[in-house]
Amino acid sequence: ARRHHLVEGQVVCFQSRTGKISVPVEISGDIMPGVVSIPHGWGHDRPGVALETACARPGASLNDLTDELAVDPLTGNAAFSGVEVWIAAGETD
Repeated sequence: ARRHHLVEGQVVCFQSRTGKISVPVEISGDIMPGVVSIPHGWGHDRPGVALETACARPGASLNDLTDELAVDPLTGNAAFSGVEVWIAAGETD
């Protein structure tokens, strides 16, 4: 956070090869430098979504960052962790 001049509560855009999400920063000494931990939100606050319960719980969806080309070679399962992201402080969707 210090290296990118981020502050607590600041909304930051995280971008991967496949998409981007904006989330508020929560700084913690429990996370290693260079690592971003983003809790999965529902992301159903988009226009046209007709899921009443999910729409009541909007948030950033990690699915917007995951890469359909990144799979575990042994099982063929999608890789949902270890996704490379770039930080653009101050940018929002």
